[in-house]
Amino acid sequence: MRRCFGWALASVISVGFAGLGSASAADMAVKARPAPALAVWDWTGWYVGGNVGYGFGENTDPSLSFVNPGNAGNIGSFLTAGVPPGTSSGNLFPNLKPHGVFGGGQFGYDRQFGSWVLGAVADFQGADFKDSRTVTTPVATTGANADESLSAKITWFGTVRGKAGYAFGDWMVYGTGGLAYGNTESSIGFACTPGGLNCNGVSFAGSASSVRAGWTAGAGVSHMIGGNWIVGLEYLHVDLGRTSVTAFTPINFTTTTITESQRFAEDLVRLTIDYKFGGPVVARY
Repeated sequence: MRRCFGWALASVISVGFAGLGSASAADMAVKARPAPALAVWDWTGWYVGGNVGYGFGENTDPSLSFVNPGNAGNIGSFLTAGVPPGTSSGNLFPNLKPHGVFGGGQFGYDRQFGSWVLGAVADFQGADFKDSRTVTTPVATTGANADESLSAKITWFGTVRGKAGYAFGDWMVYGTGGLAYGNTESSIGFACTPGGLNCNGVSFAGSASSVRAGWTAGAGVSHMIGGNWIVGLEYLHVDLGRTSVTAFTPINFTTTTITESQRFAEDLVRLTIDYKFGGPVVARY
């Protein structure tokens, strides 16, 4: 009887310890599970990519000057006070807005400090910003018929800029600004026909091309995809200053010149895509 009771007690104790052991093992297994990984997006590194966009030209605001010794052919009078007296000036050279598509590439480097990001970027673009127009002055207005034409074009440009941004996860907003440079082209024409100004058949023409330096400023937003790829939308204002084009004639009024100064400025909107080198994401536990 005592022997049976001893066996029963031993069995109960064994089962109890086995249960405690199983519970402890289960608790340890649960506690050993790592916490979910927290992805920290790192914007630090070099990147290279391409872009495409559209440029909305601002007014060229043409400014007239001329050389017309002795008011030969009354051309000076025509371009300023008007002939006959009291009529409108013949200076009707058009105000243009060169516009069009552009595309190119960029490379840069960003460095992240907490949520703040500082960097630098350079880009180079092929552009098709252009506008041209001819204005005809009727004889009843100034005493002569005249065709006055201008064109303005930007064929390529580039920028070298600093960046300052704020990152929140895989998104970043930033401001940017710096140097802009580009190639501008202009042409001018002036032709008058009979009407009392003694400039029958005269035709002036000229063209000019120059590389200009100016400034740029803007802002953008970037989004990191899959770690190494970054897509963005960017706005830039580019101002290349003013340049001049002068018209001459090889006959009759060879000492007369007509010059227009024009401003070249664009508002740009573009899509960018970049590949970022280096490890994009740090996993924290």
